[in-house]
Amino acid sequence: MTTIQTIDVLEELRLLTPRLRAEAVDLDAARALPSTIIDELRDHGVFRLLAPRELGGAETEPLTFLQVVEETAYADGSVGWCTMIGGCYSTFAGLLPPEGAREIFGHERTISAGAFRPSGVARPVDGGFQVSGRWRLGSGSSHADWFLGGCVIADDADGAPSPAGPGAARLMFFPASAVEVIDTWDATGLRGTASHDYSVGDLFVPAHHAMWFSDRPAVERALYRMPVVGLFAAYVAAVPLGIGRHALEAFRALAADKTSGTSLAPLASKPLAQAHLGRAETVIAAGRTMLVHAVELVWEKVRSGQRPTLADHRSLWVVASYAAPAALEATESLYATAGSSSVYASCPLDRCLRDVRTAVQHVVLQEANYEHLGRELLTPADVPGPWIMDYRTAS
Repeated sequence: MTTIQTIDVLEELRLLTPRLRAEAVDLDAARALPSTIIDELRDHGVFRLLAPRELGGAETEPLTFLQVVEETAYADGSVGWCTMIGGCYSTFAGLLPPEGAREIFGHERTISAGAFRPSGVARPVDGGFQVSGRWRLGSGSSHADWFLGGCVIADDADGAPSPAGPGAARLMFFPASAVEVIDTWDATGLRGTASHDYSVGDLFVPAHHAMWFSDRPAVERALYRMPVVGLFAAYVAAVPLGIGRHALEAFRALAADKTSGTSLAPLASKPLAQAHLGRAETVIAAGRTMLVHAVELVWEKVRSGQRPTLADHRSLWVVASYAAPAALEATESLYATAGSSSVYASCPLDRCLRDVRTAVQHVVLQEANYEHLGRELLTPADVPGPWIMDYRTAS
């Protein structure tokens, strides 16, 4: 198995951007990425960057993968989103029991998809679980080899779901051949992500194909001791930042040529357009800087052997919740400043706005995270925010 060279991946993706954009033109109608793009991304190893070295992954540091996600989202929002999901989920190869990790992620072209929300029910049986459920937003369902889905563990006596609490939920992994994909993804943005519903019915899942975020990782190296869901939030936020970069580029190109009906001067020469572009550039740069800094701080702590605190976990969620809407704010401003030109589907700003609006709707980026943070700061004895879900009480 060949280990991926991450520096080469990033440089090659930058060279690949024009081709990705050209091939992504028709993905809105297909509501899925074409196989040519998936094959390119597979060939460049983007879905293996966070997998352990023992399984042929790069086991790269989080900031490198953050850059890869932003770069592919800069090429196209749907491409970036699918890169983020499939690539981020290779982290689970370091968290699952070794036998399960080999069976699921041992093939160098494996891509996984699915949702964390515990919408399924798993009944304990000999050697594992019988699982039934239906999940929403299975991004990457059109090209996934394995699916995952959060499940509530049923009470062994009567099959009723157990009360929510520590140990009540597990993340289950299913082969694509056992999954029914239900065509539901007809959204305005990120249309190429094939984020359909999916379901399984009374499926046996062996115990080594199940885990939870707060479990002790099977591979006890720094990458797998990081906050799993907190890092996921950071990776999700990198998608709007990449789309925002594309919007900045598209606006500059449009402003150089566009004139209004009342003036022959190009939009680029108008002070208001200059101010809006300057602010958009600054807002996106500020969001990126905060996100990178937050990830760096936690990464350096974990790499030095320390255990991340609950405050470290929440910092990733809250900063992601700032950075992603910053990219939306910038893109909305540029779209409005471009006037009637931006309303056409052929204008890149239209695609950017639809995609970034959709991306920031993700649950890990919601404004409620500020409420949770404020409650913790004012009443520390209260129940902690959602970042508790991947908090490990022991290393």
